[in-house]
Amino acid sequence: MSDLSSKVLKKSSDVTELEYQVARSLVELELSAADLKADLKEIHITQAHEFKADFKGRPVDAIVIYLHYRSLKPARKIHSRLVNELEKTFHKHVVVVFARTILPKYLKKKGQQRRPYSRTLTVVHDAFLEDVVYPAQIVGRRLKMQTDGHRLFRVLLDPKDQTQVQDKLDTFTAVYRKLTNKDVRFEFPASREFPV
Repeated sequence: MSDLSSKVLKKSSDVTELEYQVARSLVELELSAADLKADLKEIHITQAHEFKADFKGRPVDAIVIYLHYRSLKPARKIHSRLVNELEKTFHKHVVVVFARTILPKYLKKKGQQRRPYSRTLTVVHDAFLEDVVYPAQIVGRRLKMQTDGHRLFRVLLDPKDQTQVQDKLDTFTAVYRKLTNKDVRFEFPASREFPV
């Protein structure tokens, strides 16, 4: 299929087997679902990795797919259905993240403009957090300093999304830890009006 090469934005020699399988799944979904065809046409992969970890004694097995940042709007429109179809294909949890660039604080080149705020480490890590838990909505964040000096981020998710993402929380925690090297714990408050 000639569409496979246009789905992966990499040199053809660098494309892994998993990226090829994800691209093939996207093309097959594009051909079979007429209502998703327009949005799937604009979605492009930059990377795909198989993720295996041991989280609190339980194995976490997932696929992390990096989409090109220009695919953000069309991918968000069909995110739930896209993830469900990919999970049916691969029989694992699928986490979709958009490729973002972190620029260093001090750039060495002369005449370089200032670093945009959207390319700072903090903003990119916050965006990764929103990508990982999407379509669940984040209603609050807390930072807990532990006695040994480690930081633990408590992320409060919307209680109405609990049924959709409850079984994926361990995967979200492990993937976010791998992406950012930050410990995070997801919780569902009793109501959206948190804190009281």
